[in-house]
Amino acid sequence: MASGIKMLCFFRQLWVSEQKRRMIVTLNRTVLVCLLLFFGSTSWNVLAEPKGKQKTAAESSSAVTNDSYMGLTGEELWSNNCLRCHNIRPPTMYNNAQWDVIVHHMRIRANITGQEQRAIVEFLKSSK
Repeated sequence: MASGIKMLCFFRQLWVSEQKRRMIVTLNRTVLVCLLLFFGSTSWNVLAEPKGKQKTAAESSSAVTNDSYMGLTGEELWSNNCLRCHNIRPPTMYNNAQWDVIVHHMRIRANITGQEQRAIVEFLKSSK
C-alpha cells in the first residue's frame, strides 16, 4: 500500500510539474508577444512622418506643377537626369501616354523620386 501511495504522489508531482511547465511556456509567449507589440508600435511611430510634416494631396500636386525637387523645374530635371545616358529627345517625339510609361520605367532605372517623375512628365506633357 505504501508503494501505491508513493506512486500516486509521484504521478501527482509529474502532473503538477507539467502544469507548471505549460504555465511558464504560456507566460513566456505572452511576454514575448507583448514585447513585440510594444517595440513594433514604438518603431512604427518613430519611422512614421510627423503629422505636422504631412501634406495633403492638393499641396503635393501644386508642388509638382510649380517648382519641384530642390527648386528645379521639370525641364531642368528632365535635362539633368536624361542626359546622363541619352541624347535629349524632343517632348513632341512621344504622346502623353508613352511619356508616362517611359518616365515611369526610367524612374526605376535612373533612381529618381516620384516627385521628380511627376515634374518631368508634367513638363513633357505641357511642352507639346
